[in-house]
Amino acid sequence: MASSAPAAPSSTPPARRRAPVPTVTLNSTHEMPLVGLGTWQAPVGVVGAAVADAISRRGYAHVDCAAAYANEEEVGDALRDAMASGAIARESLFVTSKLWNDRRRPRDVRAGLEQTLRDLKLDYLDLYLIHWPVVWRRGTLMQRDGDASIAECWRALEALVDEGKIRSIGVSNFDEAQLEELMRTARIAPAVNQIERHPKLPQDALVRYCQERGIVVTAYSPLARGGALFLDPVVSDIAEKHSVAPAQVLLRWSVQRGVVVVPKSVTPSRIEANADLWGFELDASDVEALSTLEDGESVVASPWGTKQKKNVVLRPLLTAIMWPVSKIVRVDVQRMGRSGFWRWAWSEGE
Repeated sequence: MASSAPAAPSSTPPARRRAPVPTVTLNSTHEMPLVGLGTWQAPVGVVGAAVADAISRRGYAHVDCAAAYANEEEVGDALRDAMASGAIARESLFVTSKLWNDRRRPRDVRAGLEQTLRDLKLDYLDLYLIHWPVVWRRGTLMQRDGDASIAECWRALEALVDEGKIRSIGVSNFDEAQLEELMRTARIAPAVNQIERHPKLPQDALVRYCQERGIVVTAYSPLARGGALFLDPVVSDIAEKHSVAPAQVLLRWSVQRGVVVVPKSVTPSRIEANADLWGFELDASDVEALSTLEDGESVVASPWGTKQKKNVVLRPLLTAIMWPVSKIVRVDVQRMGRSGFWRWAWSEGE
């Protein structure tokens, strides 16, 4: 039997993995990469490939998730496959997720974590955050639960750390007063506060407050949704000066301050560029120029947030609107996009 001809050489270059991203040490003693891949608004059907590419080819070891993003199952498939292929070991991977706003009672905290672990195909989380500093009744939107509290939720998270299901715990969107209140009763200090941060909304006082207390700050939406900011002459001039992309200027501005960044992208070239921040440094004049972009306005449309000025009116209005809705329908945001997301309220006896 004739031997088969040797295969023609492939025109596709072999996969290469960039050097690892530098890390910061959390107060829990665990190391957290300074750049992570954000998955907020990364669509199902696309997000898995982005996670796989980031880990296997672009040097990423940090993935930022949340049950409310409605894509953790697909992210979990990509994480499982990356570990199975040898692209990364579990101990080198850093995975963050977040607990939604109606999960504040101990049984709901545990159930929320267990669902996320199943979806992500993991035995433990590296970091679990309270997504927002609000306490809603289970299955509702913007309806306060007077019988639950952030302190009670935190104690439940501390117990899950003791069990080894979470390595570090933290918060998201907390201000100084909310952190002070939490730390008065906390046995384990928050390791991270994830906040919206970019030159338009630098939140420097909050960053300084956290860093002085050993709390690492993570910036979500660190590019302020790009667009107009990429084209701003201040940003484009600095990018040209350093021969980098505008996005790299904005990300370097945060990591140079010791702030972790989790930019979202599903485009391989952008995923790579977003982690390539170590070949240049912003000088004092660059930082001063970027400071002129501050306008204090959030780019995140969350009506329960406090940064968008319109929420002063919108928040109470939506709270009132959602009250009668909560008497008819229950929603489980942690199951968004799949069965069990909603049910009739009277199925619970109401």
